[in-house]
Parts: sequence; C-alpha cells; structure tokens
Amino acid sequence: MPLPTVAIVGRPNVGKSSLFNRLVGEPIAIVDPTPGVTRDRLLHTVDRDGWRFTVVDTGGIGIVDEAKLEADVYRQVERAINAADKIIFLCDGRDGLTHQDRKIAETLRPHKDRIVLTVNKLDHDGLEAEIYPFMTLGLGEPMGISASQARGLHDLLERVCGDLPSAKADAIIDPPEADGRIRICLAGRRNVGKSSLTNALCGEERVIVADLPGTTRDAVDVPLDTPQGQFVLIDTAGLRKKNQIEQDLEFYAACRTERAIKRADVVLLVLDAGDEVGMVDKKIAHFCEVEGKPTVIVINKWDIAEKGGAKRAEYTEWLKDRLPGLRYAPVTFTCALTGYNVADALRLATELHAENHARVSTSELNEIIEAAMQRRRPRRLGPVATKIYYGTQAESLPPTFVFFVNRTDWIEAGYSRYLENFLRDRLAFKRVPIKILFKARESVFHDQLDQRRVVQARTKSERRANLIVPKSNKPRRQAKGGVKGAGKRGKK
Repeated sequence: MPLPTVAIVGRPNVGKSSLFNRLVGEPIAIVDPTPGVTRDRLLHTVDRDGWRFTVVDTGGIGIVDEAKLEADVYRQVERAINAADKIIFLCDGRDGLTHQDRKIAETLRPHKDRIVLTVNKLDHDGLEAEIYPFMTLGLGEPMGISASQARGLHDLLERVCGDLPSAKADAIIDPPEADGRIRICLAGRRNVGKSSLTNALCGEERVIVADLPGTTRDAVDVPLDTPQGQFVLIDTAGLRKKNQIEQDLEFYAACRTERAIKRADVVLLVLDAGDEVGMVDKKIAHFCEVEGKPTVIVINKWDIAEKGGAKRAEYTEWLKDRLPGLRYAPVTFTCALTGYNVADALRLATELHAENHARVSTSELNEIIEAAMQRRRPRRLGPVATKIYYGTQAESLPPTFVFFVNRTDWIEAGYSRYLENFLRDRLAFKRVPIKILFKARESVFHDQLDQRRVVQARTKSERRANLIVPKSNKPRRQAKGGVKGAGKRGKK
C-alpha cells in the first residue's frame, strides 16, 4: 500500500521548512530567516506517533525571488497540492492574518476537504488567542502549533492522519528502509546540468532549472520507477571553491551536498564537456573515492563538444589524467537538454551497485596476496621485514579487506594503493573503490608496540577529503598599521 502524501504550503517565512524538519526528525531542509530559501519540492518519509506518511515541503507562495523564479516555484507548489492526500496550510500567528494569507486561502478553497489550517509560532500559552482571526478564512477550525518548540505536533498528526487509514504504521508491511531503491546522488560544480539531468531521467520538470548559478539549494530526493529498477535521485546544490562561499545559504547547501554523497549508494559526478576539470571537480572525485562511493563520471553537454571535434576515447584518456583517483570509474557521455544517452547513467549505476555487493572467498584472496607479495614486497621500515600473513574480506559497501601483518607501523604509506590496483585487476571489483586495512596479528614472537592496531596506510593527501570546512568565528586579521582597508588618512 503506497504511503499517503501530506504537503505543507503557505506564504514565505511562516516556518514550513521548520515544520518539515521537525516532522522528519532531521535537518533536511535549509532553515534561514531569508524569505524564499526553499524552491523545489522536498519529500521525506515521516514515521512518528504511530503514523507513517510522506511529507512535502514547498516554496513560499507569492515570494519575490531575486532570480525571477516565482513562476517556477509556484508550478512546483501546484503539483504538490494536486498530488497530496492532505494539505497543511501554514500561517504565522505572530504576524497575524495577512492579505497574502487570504489570497492563498481563496486558491485553496476548492481543496477545502483536504485542508488542515495550522497557525505556527505560538511558542507559549499566552499566544493561543492569536488563532481566532484565522477562523474568518472559512477553512475550518485552525490548529495552533510551534514547530521550533515542538508544541501541538501530536494533535496535528491526529488531525492530518485521522481519516487516512493507510497512514497507520501497522498498515505498512515493508518499512521504507527496505524498499530496495538505489540512492543515486548527482554531484558537481554549479551550472553543469545536474537538475537538467534529473528532469531528463524523470521525464518531467521535477526540479527547477535556470541559467542562474545556485538555483538548487536543498538536496532534493526524487523517487524514480523504471523498467530497469527503482531509484531515488538526489539532486544537490552545485559546489564551488571554499573561499568563494560568501552567504550562509551557500554554506548550508554545500553541507547538504556532502551529506547526500555520504548517504548515496552510487554517485553521478556530472562534468561539463566544454569546461576544464577544476579544483572543485577533483575535490568531489577524491571525496567519493575516500568515502568508498561507486562513481559514474557523467560528461554532460557532449553534443557541443562533439561538434567541436572532440573524440570519446581521447577525452576519456585526458579525463583519467586529471582524475587519477577515479581511473577505474566508468564514463558516459550525455546531453540532458535532448535526453541523449541519459538512460546509460542509470544502467551503469545499477551495475556498480551490484558490483559493490560482490564478495570473494578467503582462499582466492590469499592466493592473490601471495602473488602480489612476490611481485613487490612492502619497503622495509622496521628492524625486520614487514610480513602479511593472510587477508580476508571483512565487508562490502564498499568492498573492505583486512590484511593481518606483524606490525602496522611498518607498512609504507603507499603500499595499499599498489594492493588496490592488484586486486582490482584480478577480482570482480574493477569499477568500484576498494578499502584496505592493515591489522596487527597477536604473536608471542614480538612485542605488541603498535601505536594503532588498525591502519589504512594512505598518504596524508589521500586521507584528506573534507568537502566543507566549518566557518570560523575568528575575526579576520587586520592590515598592519590600522583598520583593514584604511588608507594613509586612516593610519594617522
């Protein structure tokens, strides 16, 4: 039985995203005092107080967007209203009943039987009287809540889900975590076509697309059912260099992108065929590698590059030189605007997901380890030679191998890279990242003097993979001789 859908609508800055996050129990949507932060439809499963449903966060109705996206935002809101089983019409109790609230009420009046009028920001009992003016809207008795203080949420859920039998948690046989969907994250720089690719895969305008950089802010989960399988596409905000992030909204959006990559099963790293591979592209690629995420490199806007004489084989070799950490990752060439070859990205993602679940027997693995040691032994760092006794595959997702050695601090930093390439050439893990750990084996023949019992044996540059560094609260250093920016007159 499909989950019922509950949409949250209202004018800007009434607390829709705050209520969305409170119901979900996670900071999914960006919450900021700036009006119009939410643009796309955000969907997430709610499972609390004996109810389970899908909640939809929408953009503010009537927002004046600096990017002139008012019409696009309103189209997304209309689709959420038409598809919802219940609609929470959220108003601001502190601002009172406004002209914009009345206009929205007129728009929602044809859906009166699905409306639950809710007044937010009633943080204490002294504000309960603020709900009475909203009775004049003619949409039923309003409910008072406080999303920030979690007041009145239980009563709101009873009101919203009371006449939705399918929303009862015991009516759902399979939990949402066991739905078998492959989570695919679309990551990349700004304006490379991630949202266009999402819409091309869905066959509809699911997320807003514009030429303005930074159109997408939240990480938007989009369920997708195809004959090839069931997926969840995660459209993310485009990243740029850390020193170029100026606004808090950009920082929060970048944090959502990093979190989306971590929870994804497969990452589609989207690049612009007409641009050079930049530092941000390399940083995302390295982050995917270190996090152990199977990655498909999607070269978008390939039609433009092909008209300029670009060849796929030459471009692939050129690309591998610039992203050496993802030399094993498959490459596909697409055009999101025309839909050319976009289905190939889903096919590759499905294959990588299956490959990431593969396992190898311990006997076969140890035969390969012996062959690797015969070809090249680790460089001697201690008083005796470094020995690898045996290895085993500890887990998948990603494929993780544990090698037992005499001393972990005697393993040279780059030897794990050699073993990864050796294993990839001889096992089924040819297009997914491999994780190798070295563990000290207990022995009576030497003292256990290892500083760390388990190490990964990676160089410092390979281990550093943070996409986002938290903003520092320290004040900027002032220029010598006076206040920063002061001229000769300021120094006197």
